[in-house]
Amino acid sequence: MSDYNRYMKQELARLQEENKALHEEVLGLRQYIESLHTLVKAVDELDPKSELMALLDRILYNALLVINDADGSLLVLDEETGDLVFVLTHGAIGKDVLLKQRIPAGKGVAGWVAQNRQPTIVNNTAADDRFFAALDQALSYETHSIVAAPIIGGGKVLGVIELLNKHNGMPFNEADQTLLVLLCRFAGEVLDVVLAQEESDASGG
Repeated sequence: MSDYNRYMKQELARLQEENKALHEEVLGLRQYIESLHTLVKAVDELDPKSELMALLDRILYNALLVINDADGSLLVLDEETGDLVFVLTHGAIGKDVLLKQRIPAGKGVAGWVAQNRQPTIVNNTAADDRFFAALDQALSYETHSIVAAPIIGGGKVLGVIELLNKHNGMPFNEADQTLLVLLCRFAGEVLDVVLAQEESDASGG
């Protein structure tokens, strides 16, 4: 093979690799744009006039929809103890066992998120010291990966959303985290309005 033919073969291979990378990048951008459209619709559906549990359920459902996941949970903060309490789950998680279970203040991935007011991604729970393995044992569930974000409203942490085991076996990524953070931020502001109204109604205001 001449030097020219060898060069052309190498150049063709390089261009094919570049084309493949560009194709994957375009697909990723399309998926992200679709997720942003889903996020906008999800935010539009957050109605401050909704009953609280129905609103929380809609928030968790929309989070799963935006990230294209199946399993997730929503925890609310008990202000007296600092514990996080499971109030809603979707997917294969053992709902009957999990609901009303508590994670002590600062424990687990959700506890870290609430305490630090920051989102996080854990794509290998076995290698992360924050992971609260006792829950998996109680639920007979195997958590491999987590993306979680705080629900903040009125300047306070109201709860945490955790999404588990991305459905296609892929790791959670920064785009997933960003979308979840945005949804939680809007959800927090809506929840703050709902809670303030409930408190006002309870006090006869």
